[in-house]
Amino acid sequence: MNNLSTMMKEIQGYLSPAIIDSAQRCSDRLLAALPDRQQLENNRVLLAYGGGKDSSYMVAYVRYIQGIIWQQRGATFRLRVSTNRHAAMNDSVMENINRVYQSLAMHDDPLAECLVVDGLQIRPFARHLPMPEAVRQQNRNDVLMNGHRFRADARSTFCNACNLSMVNSFGLAADYDGGVDVIITGDSPQEQAAYVAWARHLSRLFDAPVADKSRGFSGFLQTLDGVAERYFTDINGADQLTPAHRITHQLARDPLFFNIYQDTAYEAGAHWALLSEFMRFRFDELMFSFSESDCGNPTLMAHLRGLRAETLLQRNYAEGIREYVRFALGLMVKKDFPPHLIDEMAARYQDDAAIQRQRQRAATFAVEAFDLSEDQLICMIYSPFLAHGQQLNHWLTRQQIALDEAAIRDLLDQRSEDNALAQQLTQLSGMTLAQMRHCWQSNPVSSLLDGKSADPLSRVLRFDPHKAVIQVNHGELNDTVTEVIFGR
Repeated sequence: MNNLSTMMKEIQGYLSPAIIDSAQRCSDRLLAALPDRQQLENNRVLLAYGGGKDSSYMVAYVRYIQGIIWQQRGATFRLRVSTNRHAAMNDSVMENINRVYQSLAMHDDPLAECLVVDGLQIRPFARHLPMPEAVRQQNRNDVLMNGHRFRADARSTFCNACNLSMVNSFGLAADYDGGVDVIITGDSPQEQAAYVAWARHLSRLFDAPVADKSRGFSGFLQTLDGVAERYFTDINGADQLTPAHRITHQLARDPLFFNIYQDTAYEAGAHWALLSEFMRFRFDELMFSFSESDCGNPTLMAHLRGLRAETLLQRNYAEGIREYVRFALGLMVKKDFPPHLIDEMAARYQDDAAIQRQRQRAATFAVEAFDLSEDQLICMIYSPFLAHGQQLNHWLTRQQIALDEAAIRDLLDQRSEDNALAQQLTQLSGMTLAQMRHCWQSNPVSSLLDGKSADPLSRVLRFDPHKAVIQVNHGELNDTVTEVIFGR
């Protein structure tokens, strides 16, 4: 026996007439799209769930559609919900997910399957499911290697590897236990077309093979697998490429995509009571981070901006933070965040004392999530090992690090094996000697302001909408310079 009867009674009072009408229309469309309309329970439908406010509403909406079909037909599809976990999601995200599942009566329901993807491991959801240490280490290495290569650019440091990991989790969840028939997405048709174009664009940049269009979703995954292989080979070195860097694309069956974009609005304010009262969604002080509500990385993006202003640009931490806050609050407005949440975020950085509190919070989170100290983040900002130590002297001098530059060059050029020096550099950077030596042989990724580059890494974020061109003061040059700011 399923739990839909109880859930449908309880949720009804939290849904507006507009949402109920749209869900009815959506259920009719979904019924027509299911491959087995005679035995509805034979159809498996997959929904990705990040654990934030918008995706929580998506889960509730699709669960309600599942209930509508059950009420009308006496049978319905099986719903699979999958969460891709990473180190920047703290326990409050799992707590929110658990409350959502409880409110929607999804635990112990044979028609609902709740999964967690940790790297290459996929397991049933459990409230206190421990994250494998290997996943945390993988995430840490990805932040370090991307951060140094992209000179601590916010989006590239934290999002490039994470985005490819998220795509892989789609493949894993779509293939798991016999596969799925339908994947539900809230992206508009234009956004879906943009993703396909983005994948093909990246495949051209990285000279990766493009799968046949007729292969559908599995072809999309196969194309991005070729991109991921070349991307991570460039970032980490061919000998450091792991199975976790690849993308699952050989699926048990090739699912159809079903779009619910046109059926409802996703602004949290339009369904606030459903979110905060019925599902008891809570905005954690770390996971609610600018335009994200399930990831603390934007807080670290702001922190890096502040550290960069304080060190590399010879200004002060608060100036860099205010640049990022202005940019990120603008993103929140564009994403239709309720005004009271935008005001709450602005208040966290309202004056120097508040900024200092956030600095401490960010520094603590960097250690908890990625085991990265402030010194190691600052090292990432200088990226001193790239291009045979192009910025090495600058880093040593500016940060007053009493290490012999010539000895470092000998070590990283493999002319010496000074273990004591290697350990000191690891302490300062967070990197292994092998990682530092790979950076030594690699060039920095050029800025979008430098014009069209032949380096594919420099063009990964070329079409990213989460950026702005700003003017900043450069203390060392005593001049105003133009920069591109990225973030979330």
